[in-house]
Amino acid sequence: MQLKENSTFNRYEWSAIKIKEIADHYFKSKKITLYDVGSRDNVLKKYIAPTGVDYYAFDLDPLDKTAEEWDIEKPFAYKHLAPQIITMLEIIEHLKNPWICMKNIAETMEPGGYLILTTPNPAWSNSRIDLLKGGYLSCFSQSDLDLNHHVFTPWPHIVTRLLNDSGFEIVEFSTLDGKTKIFDKNLKGLTIPFKLVSRLVKKAIELKDKTSCGMSYGIIAKRIA
Repeated sequence: MQLKENSTFNRYEWSAIKIKEIADHYFKSKKITLYDVGSRDNVLKKYIAPTGVDYYAFDLDPLDKTAEEWDIEKPFAYKHLAPQIITMLEIIEHLKNPWICMKNIAETMEPGGYLILTTPNPAWSNSRIDLLKGGYLSCFSQSDLDLNHHVFTPWPHIVTRLLNDSGFEIVEFSTLDGKTKIFDKNLKGLTIPFKLVSRLVKKAIELKDKTSCGMSYGIIAKRIA
């Protein structure tokens, strides 16, 4: 995948921008149906309200009463209109059977529709430091497994294979959440020298490898008709 940009936006901000771009460019005269898969408490809906899409929320264990339950290891069981856009924000790392899940996602979507996916970035500069210090990537430690059910490490080349196998073509790849900052409000206390050294090392990694900028990355993929 060719890296498009190192975005400073978080996953909701970035996704809202991409939803509007897709709607305006590819579906100009058509009402857009969007499925937010893994919606939890429907945070994304607050970011896309002005875009005028028909928003449907789904989750394995919904926190919002307007969301519907869907275990994506099973085929879609509702009779809603097929979506032109599906969002999966920080979901893929939780999946026990990613190939089954993404097959079900693809079969739910309108041919030619777009998937907007974000996930923790294993190549993040902080992850590389954590790997050296403790032997585990950021977001994929034992505690992340126990507390967050992070069971699938989404290396970009593996996710590319997963999406291609599921009938998608990747059209955009960007990192999210911004680059490491040398100075911010968290730089205080007796640990300042250690934090500065760590941040400088991260900056050096980011200068060498642009894919290491940002805690998450985002993919736009098109379902091949």
